[in-house]
Parts: sequence; C-alpha cells; structure tokens
Amino acid sequence: MQRTKVIVLRTLKYSDSQIVVSLFSKDFGFFTTMVRLSRGSRFAGKNTFWQVLNILEVSVDYRVGNEIQKLSEVSISLPWKDIPYNPPKAAVAIFLGDFLFHALRGEGENQILYEYIENSLLWFDESSSAFTTFHLFFMIRMTRFIGILPGLDGYTKRSMYDLTLSCFTMTVPNHGQYLDTSDAVYLPILLRTDYSQMRHLKIPRKKRWHMLEIILRYYRLHVPGFGELKSLETLRELFS
Repeated sequence: MQRTKVIVLRTLKYSDSQIVVSLFSKDFGFFTTMVRLSRGSRFAGKNTFWQVLNILEVSVDYRVGNEIQKLSEVSISLPWKDIPYNPPKAAVAIFLGDFLFHALRGEGENQILYEYIENSLLWFDESSSAFTTFHLFFMIRMTRFIGILPGLDGYTKRSMYDLTLSCFTMTVPNHGQYLDTSDAVYLPILLRTDYSQMRHLKIPRKKRWHMLEIILRYYRLHVPGFGELKSLETLRELFS
C-alpha cells in the first residue's frame, strides 16, 4: 500500500451498495476504484468523501494494468470551505469534474499537473469573485501541463488561429478548424492572465459561452477520446 493524494473526478452507481469512482492521483495519474457505501447514519459522512473534486488522501494497492485499483484508509486531505455550499461554485465544480474526467483518462503520473489542479481549486474555493470565468482560464491554462499548449507566436490583430496546428495564421486553413480574428484575440488574453487578474476582465456573457465552446473544441481536436460533457447544459442554465 502507498499513500497518495487523489482528486475525485466522477462517480457512477454500480449497485445499491457500490459505486465506481474515477480519480486523478498525484503519484499514479488517472485510475478507477470500486467503493462500498457505508450503511447507517453514523457512516454517512464517509459517503460524502466521494463528492466531485474532493481532495482525499488514500492508501492504494496500485497494480499496473489493473482496471480497478484497491483503496484503504481514505480521509479528506483538504476540506473545502465554500465550494459545496455556494451553488454557482458547486455547479462549476461539477462541470470541471466532468471536464477533467474526459481530459485526463489515460494520463499517467504527472505531479506538476496534479499540483496545478489542486492549487487552482484551492484558489477557486477561497475566491470571492470571478466564478463565471474561472473555468475558462483553468481549462486553457491546463493545456500547458498535458502537452497541447496553444502557440502564441506571430499574433497580430489581423491574425486567425489554426486550431489543428495550434498557431496563428494570416490565411484561412483549408480544414476549417480555425478561429477568426474576433475570436483569436482572446487566446493570448486567457493564457497570459493569472487568476488574481480575472476580475479585471469584462468578457460579455455570450462571448464567455462562445469561448468555452472553442476551448472544448480545441480539446476534442488534441485529446484522443475527448467526448461530450453532460454537465455543460446544467452550467449553461445556471449562468444564462
């Protein structure tokens, strides 16, 4: 058994007493485990361990090649102060758990990526503003840690952006996967702005949704198997 920190990404009901939990760990990357739910009121708190984006410390008997890994000695590592109790933040958290599940499946050990995610979530939990744009900055900045960072060389106000080749261009790509000049301008802004500066940016609501769709489109082009996010519509309803 080895102790490691994990972030809960998704849970699926397996039976009345068991759930399948997808996790991203500091030491082993993405993996899945089976959890038996505790019965009785005195065990109810343990079942809340598996809420999306909880950060836990676990002991895992990690075996390379195993579809399901075995856990023991589970505890909350960093209890949230605000995310579960703030409806807009909770909705963003559910969306990000869905996003991370799709983006990180197959991701191996990547401690720098793990630290980025954990530190970003801690900032989000403690922040009193910028709920509506945090996910945009989080998602686009994460590209750096999974090897698909958009290139910014050659940018001008007249540039378009080739989403397939990840570069600015002055000519329309034949494949059609590109951003026009009005959308391309937001990429340098998103990548060069840190979380503490987000509140100073006034991105109109319709443009925020458009940029979210563009970021998801970019992930679909560059992350194999990246699918549709079921939580997207819930997020849209809350912030529309």
